[in-house]
Amino acid sequence: MIRFEEIIINDDKLFSNGNSLEVTNIITFENVEFPDITFNNNEIKVSTNTIEYGKNIGGKGIFDSHDLYFKNCSFSGKLEFNGLLNRYVRFDDCSFTDIILKDIQHDNEKATNGFSFIGIKSILSITVDFCEFNGKFYINKQDDDHNSEIILNKLIIKDTEFKNNFKLHNCRVKEIELKDTDFQKNADFYKSKFDKGLNTKEIYFKSMNFKSLALFGDTEFFEKLIFQYVTFEGYNHFKSAKLHKGLDLEYTNVQKEINFYGIEIEDTSTTSQETYRIIKNQFEKLGNKIEANKYHALELNQRKRELEKNKWQNFSEYLVFKIHDISSKHSTSWFRALMWIIFTGFLTIFLVHLEIVKDVFFHPYHFKIEYICKIWNEFWQYINITNLEKLKDKPFIFFLNKVSLGYLYYQFLTAVRKDTRK
Repeated sequence: MIRFEEIIINDDKLFSNGNSLEVTNIITFENVEFPDITFNNNEIKVSTNTIEYGKNIGGKGIFDSHDLYFKNCSFSGKLEFNGLLNRYVRFDDCSFTDIILKDIQHDNEKATNGFSFIGIKSILSITVDFCEFNGKFYINKQDDDHNSEIILNKLIIKDTEFKNNFKLHNCRVKEIELKDTDFQKNADFYKSKFDKGLNTKEIYFKSMNFKSLALFGDTEFFEKLIFQYVTFEGYNHFKSAKLHKGLDLEYTNVQKEINFYGIEIEDTSTTSQETYRIIKNQFEKLGNKIEANKYHALELNQRKRELEKNKWQNFSEYLVFKIHDISSKHSTSWFRALMWIIFTGFLTIFLVHLEIVKDVFFHPYHFKIEYICKIWNEFWQYINITNLEKLKDKPFIFFLNKVSLGYLYYQFLTAVRKDTRK
């Protein structure tokens, strides 16, 4: 592997060990070892020396208009790009320490600037700060030849606009900061894992706009994932994503459907009621009633926790909530509602024949076999909500019976329909 110091650039030629390499539309560096290096407009700064190259190529610098391709190169020091960048830069099978992309702009809309880091051998950190890319931006894009995971100690992306597709594939990111960023086209985080936020435990995606697809398939977040002041304008999916410490969608603006199918939230207690409501509504939009009911139950559990914190201040609301929970598990358990209907029938018999019940309780030998037949016949009459003839002489018991049955039958029918409605 040759060192960068052994490469000489003179006008429109590259020389390495005395061999001339013609400059075409793409300048290729292969098997080159680089120290600290900065690409800044028409200049390259190597360690502490600044050199300006290629002034005879159409009045432009050699690195001003040519795409750059690095193959099997080693960057032992800091790699930095800043300033105007009207080119696409690709790295294949390279190793890095720190990559810094700062203040990168393009001087016209037709200029294509972007980066592709494929088949990364080793890397410590990537920082993207105050940049604008109208070309594709790929970090460890997966294909048949490149499908291994890379480990990033630190990933910082802020104050940046990606006008073309963005991919962050199969990366284990130990610390991440992602804020004040716009994705005009697809943003794909496929199979990436995130340990924690930068200087915080929670993982924040903050003040961002996803204009098109936002893909979080097979991702994994080891701390709570918080989308704060984030707008999802396009479709989105979290298929098979795994969230160890929960999710927060309270400060998001969701304009189109999000597919949460297969998402796994391990710690359900840290996710808010509002977040569960959003997930439930997304499943309902997609027609997935079974998953919608699953998150409806989680939404109710969070509501229960909130009410129990201040149940005496909101006692009436807490009481109604508990009755709904006990009677039918919030219209999700038809069996529980059915048991209460049966109980209402027997309770009515108990109240109507209170004197007989008391007599048998204190004098068991007074029990008669015909009581069983009478209980059986009256039971079906007292669970029949349309039977208005019985109990006319006992208006209070009549009122309790019909109100209770009306409420319970409604809960029973709602629970039965929960998985079958269209």
